[in-house]
Amino acid sequence: MQRYKNLFIDLDDTLYDFSAASRESFMETYEMLDYGRFFDSFEHYLSIYEPYNLELWHIYGEGKITKSELNRRRYSYPLEVVGVYDQQLADTFCREALGRIPTKNKLIDGAIELLEYLRPKYNMYILSNGFKELQSHKMRTSGIEKYFDALILSEDIGVNKPNRELYEYALQKTASKIEESIMIGDMFETDIVGAANIAMDQIYFNPKGKDNNPFAPTYTVTELLQIKNIL
Repeated sequence: MQRYKNLFIDLDDTLYDFSAASRESFMETYEMLDYGRFFDSFEHYLSIYEPYNLELWHIYGEGKITKSELNRRRYSYPLEVVGVYDQQLADTFCREALGRIPTKNKLIDGAIELLEYLRPKYNMYILSNGFKELQSHKMRTSGIEKYFDALILSEDIGVNKPNRELYEYALQKTASKIEESIMIGDMFETDIVGAANIAMDQIYFNPKGKDNNPFAPTYTVTELLQIKNIL
């Protein structure tokens, strides 16, 4: 008898290759706005942006800053580090970069084959902290929207993964039982911890082989297609 009926799946860097799409979009925007005036290279810009961006997302996940503040601060910060205080320019970078990301058809290796395999067997839902206007567009552009019964976002209720309230909301919205559900995601701190917080099983997609996690997930895979051996 099939153990699971409902799959809750993270989008960014689990199915959609957000890292590749954002890097390409940022580079295009960097060049369009002639950011070489301010930074030694694109890599120099990223070396300032990325750590601060991760820090801000953590704060945003705790509900301590708003979406608009997240975007304002993460795009103005690299400029301020090099002595440029131009909020209008930072806002332009934000608008251009975020507009380009969802137009990129970027998927993690094996994503379509896995979804084709899973779709006939399970109810499938995206569960993401990403912004609504981006997530829907990315799913359409990459051709994976048709595989899912619903897109459930933290913005729906103003609570982010790993907060248990979002997982409880997802279960309630989809009429799913915990014991018949499993979470699949690449972020241990949000996807795996969040599911574990409500005693939902998890599949940790860990392509880089990170091994400093505080507990063992229900399952761990390093390639998406390994999930076919579990489900």
